[in-house]
Amino acid sequence: MIKDIPISRIMTKRENIVTMTIPGNRDILLESIRKTGLSAYPVLKKNSDELLGIVSRSDLFRNPDETQISLLMVRDVTTLTPSDKAITAARIFVREVYQRIPVVDEEEKKFLFGMISRDDIIKKVIVPAKLRSDVQNYFSQNVATIWEETPLPVAARILRLCHQKGLPVINEAGMVGIITQYDFVKVAEILDSQSKSRTGHGAENDSSSWDSESVLIIGSKTLTLPNTMRVSDIMERSIEICYKGSTIGEVSRKMSSKQLDQLPVVTADGKLIGIITQKDVIRAYADHYFKDSIP
Repeated sequence: MIKDIPISRIMTKRENIVTMTIPGNRDILLESIRKTGLSAYPVLKKNSDELLGIVSRSDLFRNPDETQISLLMVRDVTTLTPSDKAITAARIFVREVYQRIPVVDEEEKKFLFGMISRDDIIKKVIVPAKLRSDVQNYFSQNVATIWEETPLPVAARILRLCHQKGLPVINEAGMVGIITQYDFVKVAEILDSQSKSRTGHGAENDSSSWDSESVLIIGSKTLTLPNTMRVSDIMERSIEICYKGSTIGEVSRKMSSKQLDQLPVVTADGKLIGIITQKDVIRAYADHYFKDSIP
């Protein structure tokens, strides 16, 4: 029987949370992402613990020309309280794209009390459960890959369009690496378009041309990627994988110990057949929870 656990036992407490405040700007957010590697941050009113919204690294790529955190962040935020259960958080993580959910006070439900993340659910709930479900029942076979010589601006567009947190990188030999949102953030630059001209040399209206202008250059002081760099320049070459016959328990332990959002799934001979994400692992936990709850 899978035990339920209150959020208060597994959340990160307020004093250990990195936050953004309003007023605030993109430079502060970008520096924090590079320093901490976190994907999302609660936004608070200045000199207060009042929660105003959430801002994430995905927001940076969706709005590369926006400089103010107040305009980058999402204001309509789903929250939990310390007395809510882990399964409640798990169901939200399965249903939504959230990586982290703010935990607010029980009374007014507007002051930040803590944060619960997918990592918390996996490390503190799923790993101890030692689930033996086969990953074959949960991983996605519709996985986008990317060629190692793709220019970074084009790769960023592909990543946005396929709605993945990362892309396995391939060449003639097969899978040779993986590239994630965080890899892009590490090399992104803030350029003033008034002092730097656009670099477009591709065919007009041809979005598939690798020589077309950087897809992230939109306006002045815009977050952009160096179009002289290729995926192979920044990708992670040490690839953590799991096999088709792995269990959810094995995958959850690897994700937790290696701090991974996803794992490519391969056959015994190393052929890429899919990808399993933290959301998939949490879905397996939710399935087991409700299965065990049936009398």
